[in-house]
Amino acid sequence: MGIGDTAKVFAKFGFNYRNNDSIKSNEFTEVNNRKSFYINSKLIQNKNTNLRVFANYRITENNFSEDEKSLNSRFIFNQKLFNNFVNLSTMYETSSGNVARQEYLYIKTEPGLGYYTWIDYNSDGIQDFDEFEIAEFQDQANYLRVPKPNLRFLATQRATFRQGINLNFIQWKVKKGFKKTLSHFNNESFLSIENEQSRAENSFNFNPFNFDKNKLIGLNFSLRNSLYFNKNLQNYSTTYTFGKLKNKQQYFIGTQENNTKTHQIDFAHKFATFWLLDLMGKFSKNDLQTENFDNRNYSIKGKEVQPKISFLYNPNNKLTAFYHYKKKVNSLEEFEELNQQKFGLEYFYLGSKKNQVTANINVFLNDFKGNTNTPVAYQMLEGLQAGKNHTWNLLFNRKLNSFLNLNLNYSGRKSENSKTIHTGSVQLRAVF
Repeated sequence: MGIGDTAKVFAKFGFNYRNNDSIKSNEFTEVNNRKSFYINSKLIQNKNTNLRVFANYRITENNFSEDEKSLNSRFIFNQKLFNNFVNLSTMYETSSGNVARQEYLYIKTEPGLGYYTWIDYNSDGIQDFDEFEIAEFQDQANYLRVPKPNLRFLATQRATFRQGINLNFIQWKVKKGFKKTLSHFNNESFLSIENEQSRAENSFNFNPFNFDKNKLIGLNFSLRNSLYFNKNLQNYSTTYTFGKLKNKQQYFIGTQENNTKTHQIDFAHKFATFWLLDLMGKFSKNDLQTENFDNRNYSIKGKEVQPKISFLYNPNNKLTAFYHYKKKVNSLEEFEELNQQKFGLEYFYLGSKKNQVTANINVFLNDFKGNTNTPVAYQMLEGLQAGKNHTWNLLFNRKLNSFLNLNLNYSGRKSENSKTIHTGSVQLRAVF
């Protein structure tokens, strides 16, 4: 049953009844029945406002187990205010489900086709679960993580909330005085929360901001705010970005929680027709806490600065030179410290016959204090070694016709205490 036009504004209501039979004790008998109530609607739609609501409530009456209730809903609201000066976007969602009490194992795959690498930290030749890391380089990606068969499930309720707020001052560019000054700025804010909790006795979690540690199974929290001056103009363009991330997951080996905070400033200015200057400065704090692996825990404070100069011969040719300095200090366990200097050259070319070439070469000088054969050192060094390291990459892309693309990729790296490693790949991709 419904009213309105589904292409415009409408509301649709419904009820569904389902009866399920199955074989039990060699007899064909009723197992359960389900009653579902739902609404699907688009309540407002115009050039400034959009509002949609969906909800589905289900009651399952089981004859041989406890009854179940589930709720899935979604609320979407978009609003433009004050002649597009303020743009709001809101999404709220709840969903009922089940999460497997999952265990994993790592299996070796073809070289370069995996996602993880194994590092024998204790030199015992045994592949322990905490010795697998996300591979930083393709030649190291030799393992995949796959779930073991599992019949144990946990009832969960997920609450998701996303909110975006954009303030656009550009409409004041024709004004004078203070409003004229503000017209060079705009601000973008975004908040995202995915909160998954265990359910007890058909309870529901409606509050995404409820971080009850006793019920929390998974959490993805992201807050980001960017303040722009002369956005995308490359005319003293400046951006200040604040970011906060929080991720918590439960594994069969215990919980793992990661927290990150960043403050970053980016500056871009084009001068003398062909030259582009970029500057980046960043402060960060990255914490990892694992329940049963103390050797993986860290609290790292970081500082970065990167000046970059680019020569723009034309829109299809770009040569860039840069310097990147990083300092990382871990305040837990062995108190590792890294001072890294990176020197690099990059080249980009786009040919008239749909050929694209990208090349780069980098030199790393890593002054590292601490044991390099630990998970924390691997994270701080980003897969590189202490001392001098070299990396290089060459990528060629050609569009053969309307649906075929050819990619040729070659990369290499070298450190003071290892041989040169060369990696190449060829990919032919069809787009239908």
